[in-house]
Amino acid sequence: MKPNKERRHSSIYKYFLLSALIWTLVLAALFALNLQSELKQASELATYQARAFFQQIVTTRYWNAIHGGVYVPISEKAQPNPYLDVPDRDITTKDGRKLTKINPAYMTRQIGEIAAKRNQVWFHITSSNPIRPGNTPDSWEAKALGSFVTGVPEHFEFISSPKETEVFRYMAALWVERPCLKCHAKQGYKEGDLRGGISVSIEAGPILASRARAVRYLTISYLTIWVLGLIGLGIGMHRLRAREKERENLILELTEALSEVKKLSGMLPICAHCKKIRDDKGYWNQIEGYITTHSEAQFSHGICPECAKKLYPEFYKGD
Repeated sequence: MKPNKERRHSSIYKYFLLSALIWTLVLAALFALNLQSELKQASELATYQARAFFQQIVTTRYWNAIHGGVYVPISEKAQPNPYLDVPDRDITTKDGRKLTKINPAYMTRQIGEIAAKRNQVWFHITSSNPIRPGNTPDSWEAKALGSFVTGVPEHFEFISSPKETEVFRYMAALWVERPCLKCHAKQGYKEGDLRGGISVSIEAGPILASRARAVRYLTISYLTIWVLGLIGLGIGMHRLRAREKERENLILELTEALSEVKKLSGMLPICAHCKKIRDDKGYWNQIEGYITTHSEAQFSHGICPECAKKLYPEFYKGD
């Protein structure tokens, strides 16, 4: 019985391990899906913000382009653009004020300088064939420009900046539109060509901090659920083992009860003269005592007719 008992206990333990493994795998899969969703949500939020900045710049550039550029007074912050090759770049008003033309590219650069100081947002207009050396793409921007050629509309990712801070970089393509040809037709561009792109970099600290909090909350929640599940499985295993123990005790009691059932069988050595029976230990016992010990039979004492005649003949004189 002991091997069977150990085997049953082993089966219960294996059942617990299998259930715990399945529970762990299911929760791990759900956690991975939710974690991926959280990470994707953070990326989508950053992309939405950067895309909004990009569209705002593109719209502003388009307004500038359809007006052929705008004139502003020459000052320390608005010096004539040496890369703008147009005959009316600088003019003087009738009252003697000197003005210089701000084209879309120059305007983008100035807006980017203001945004970097005020909003921690950085713009960089770039191209594979830049007129201004400062517009030369860095390695990340060059990779994005290459993807635009293959039809990818935008490129973005979280990266570490040279200052070891996390930033989100976004870049989308700039396509040549009709107003752009006033300045770029001489470079061989035509409407619909890929002119370059504008990269937008935003500080990712707040977004990443929010993502970290969400991931931490998600992790704690799933760990709590996992531990509670294991506790529940442990309680279930304990109750199952308790029921098994109760069953084993019942079987043991039944076995012991059955072992006490007395049954006479086999050859019984009886003395031919005194009619005593020899027991298992070699002692000779009266038949009544032996049968009482080895069976459930009970005796009621009486006397048979033959013995009665021998013992009490006076009562049987007339027979």
